[in-house]
This record gives sequence, structure tokens and C-alpha cells, in this order.
Amino acid sequence: MSMRLLPLLLLALAAVSGCSTDEDDSFDYRPTCGSPIQIVDALVEIETDTYGLLDLRVDDRCLSVRIQATGCSSTQFRMDLLTRGEVKESLPTQTSARLIFDDGVPAGNVTCEALVEADFAFDLEPYLHDGVLPTQFTLIGLDTTLLIE
Repeated sequence: MSMRLLPLLLLALAAVSGCSTDEDDSFDYRPTCGSPIQIVDALVEIETDTYGLLDLRVDDRCLSVRIQATGCSSTQFRMDLLTRGEVKESLPTQTSARLIFDDGVPAGNVTCEALVEADFAFDLEPYLHDGVLPTQFTLIGLDTTLLIE
């Protein structure tokens, strides 16, 4: 065997020996879709920078949001999804949250005036667990309500 092939053979052997074919069915895997929804004491008092909502959808308790705001780029944009954690008992239940946007520019500073789009995703669990669903999920301040089943 050539000495050039020996390192390649050792690398392949290490990769194969490190893999396990045993499956652990007890592990409950749910990949997170994004930042988790945050439960807070107050929603109205929290300030948000100006943005426009372009698209909104929920898939398997994952909220996807596309926004538009002024700025030089979206790299400094941040968005959080906040709720008080309340669930109003009805059929379907009623839940709510508020999107809080930060354009990354300190108050009073000037930014570019280009319209920039950005995408965000939020994991709605454990706030929207099976016992709460289906629910009418309202985004406060946006006049938007989604039925989540």
C-alpha cells in the first residue's frame, strides 16, 4: 500500500468508527424555528421602531415574518416577539403577542433612507402548546389575527 493512501485510509476509518447506528427513540427532537416567544409583564410600554409588515405566516407553531424598514442594510435589525402569556378561554382560545422591532440606530441618529427587507422567525412553543390550540393569535398593533390549529 502506498504511503500516500495511508492518511486517507486512517481518516475514513476514524469517520466510520465515530458513527453510531443505534437510534435513541426516547429523544424528542423538535428543531427550533427561530427565537422563542418571550413572556413579559407589560407589552404596551415597550417602544418599537417603525417597520412595515410584508408577509406573515405560521407553520407548525413557527411564526415567519417579513418586514420592510429604512436603513443601510438589515444586518443590525433585531426583532422580538413578546406576550404576557395570557390565554382567553373560548373556542377557539384567544392569544396575543407583539412584535418589537429595533433598527439598530440610536434615537436621534440618522440612517440611510433605503427600504430594506428582513426575515425573522419565532418559535411559539411552549406558549402555544396542545392544550391551547386551536387559537386566534392576534398580533397587537398590527390588526392581524391568525388561526393556529
